[in-house]
Amino acid sequence: MTNTVKLLAAGLICALSTWALADDLTDAAQGLCENIKTCALENIAKENLTDEMRQMMEPMMDNMCTTMQSKVQEVPAGHPLYESALLCMRSMESLTCEQMRDEEQVMTPECKEYERLAGEAGAAEE
Repeated sequence: MTNTVKLLAAGLICALSTWALADDLTDAAQGLCENIKTCALENIAKENLTDEMRQMMEPMMDNMCTTMQSKVQEVPAGHPLYESALLCMRSMESLTCEQMRDEEQVMTPECKEYERLAGEAGAAEE
């Protein structure tokens, strides 16, 4: 079960730290969320969980997708981090389930760059 939780957490952390416009990024966030759900369901299937446990996990995953979509719609048009956020989200969307379970691979080069730029932007605002 720990892999499933890590997988959900990784997707949620990325989404919560990524702000941008509601367009390509929203689509990428939805795609990433669907991939995370697929991988989580694969892990759940391997865990031999009861149907009741599976049913409890589904709303959690749906809420995660809703949260991801709402967070990517928070930044106004022309935000300087938009392109970097989009590249990060798309890079994570393209990961396999195996790669998503590896904490080092989940933080793609595109996401590392986004994190660096976001950190610089935060420091500039202080």
